[in-house]
Amino acid sequence: MLFVCELFRLILLLSVLAVLGPSYGISGGGGIINRLFPYVVYVVPNALFPLMTYFLWIRLSLYQSYVPLYIAGKTIALVALMGWVIFSFRGIIAALNIGARGILGFILLLTAADIFSVVGGVLLQTKISRTNRFAAQAEGGL
Repeated sequence: MLFVCELFRLILLLSVLAVLGPSYGISGGGGIINRLFPYVVYVVPNALFPLMTYFLWIRLSLYQSYVPLYIAGKTIALVALMGWVIFSFRGIIAALNIGARGILGFILLLTAADIFSVVGGVLLQTKISRTNRFAAQAEGGL
């Protein structure tokens, strides 16, 4: 489920910024690449999260030690998103050529996805810890 949420979040982020973003003409007209380029700096690091959840999904036993890293990364992403919104809300509205309601909806959707991911990661880590504890008790009891 985390993989689907992360994939949805990445596609949403990329799509909204590509479609609504300003057209920065880099000599030769403003196509989709010129619109998208300034936001790739924010989107590309977020591409690691769907990749990480995919590996957790296909082989949790091998990659379970990376769950705390996932939780930390999503927490940092959430704090960065909130900082971006707090310090540049007016600039975001002006740059993306969309009203305050549209931006707030977009930000709330991203925030909800990040919170869901952090909570899902914490629940997964709790499940892993409980499983490891029961396995250790079973080994010691034999």
